[in-house]
Amino acid sequence: MRVWRLESDSVRLGVTEVGGQLDDVRFLTARGTFAPLHTAPWAGEPLSDDIPPMLRLLRGDFFCAPFGDSDRLPDEPRPHGATANGVWRRVRGAATDLVLELSGRVHGARVRKRVVLRPGHPVVYQEHQFVGGDGRLPIGHHAMVHADEPLLLGFSRWVWGGTPPTALEPDPQRGRSLLSYPQTFDDLGCVRLVDGGTADLRRFPALERHEDLLMLIADDTLPFAWSAATAPRQGWVWFALRSPRVLRSTILWMSHGGRYYAPWLGRHCGCLGIEEVTSFFHLGHRASTEENFLSRAGYLTAVTLAPVTPLVVRYVFGLTPVEPGFGCVTAIEPGDGEIELRDDAGHRATAPVEWSWVIAPAADGRG
Repeated sequence: MRVWRLESDSVRLGVTEVGGQLDDVRFLTARGTFAPLHTAPWAGEPLSDDIPPMLRLLRGDFFCAPFGDSDRLPDEPRPHGATANGVWRRVRGAATDLVLELSGRVHGARVRKRVVLRPGHPVVYQEHQFVGGDGRLPIGHHAMVHADEPLLLGFSRWVWGGTPPTALEPDPQRGRSLLSYPQTFDDLGCVRLVDGGTADLRRFPALERHEDLLMLIADDTLPFAWSAATAPRQGWVWFALRSPRVLRSTILWMSHGGRYYAPWLGRHCGCLGIEEVTSFFHLGHRASTEENFLSRAGYLTAVTLAPVTPLVVRYVFGLTPVEPGFGCVTAIEPGDGEIELRDDAGHRATAPVEWSWVIAPAADGRG
């Protein structure tokens, strides 16, 4: 597997030629090196030919277009589309700034990927640009954090929360989903279970051996939206920033030993997808571009490509060390070349971030 390597004084990572997946992302801090992102346990194993490249590699973060099922493009049947399964070619590259272009097109658009590291910033900056093309599709980043200890989760203000119409694993012979589907909620601390109880999903894992998914729609009046996961014993916070007018929602994919078929085999545990998307859950191209109950309510579930104006999608994730015991992030505020994170007990931490990166492009989702 070909991997391009990038390195700064604060971050080391690779980008895979197939799928453009971010590999072995490590944050270098004064308190040590942290590797918070997830890699599937079958990495490197021989797998059946019918398993797509995206799932064979499954690591770090990758960009999906369309996000979810590829059920509208006859030449691209693989889940999460060509951007997550196809071959990327290098356009130019340096130790801290890599530009790739996807072989083939998505809805007629050329797609370019840029990954940037900056000195002193424990942050990964990404941009995907669609040039040309025509039509609507769901998109998203598929970042996955690994829970070596229970993670405490926080999100910027959101206006809708709920689960998809059907469970991820409805067949008990193939897997186990524990949330109630469908449902809406206004508190992640009280989400209904199928057995009539409730779960506090501000912590992951909160349940045993399950495969579940929910979505939070951000307040699109915010200058940027954010997601955060705190590892209080290890002493770090992983965070992600994006424009809620381009990437409208956050999907939480809770994969904790709840799938029994290959390649999962009940061993895919501790994986929390914190996936920033514009889509109708994980349900793919057709469901996201046709009318659905979220689009009827006025929420964007697909972006629109235009032949003349490029669509620019920017996204940032990073890590900052915190004092042991730092809790759930309740606020991330912009500062002068940095962000300030506050937890539920009033503790504060800062991270050097060019937060304006995510809101600089004038383009929006053009729903």
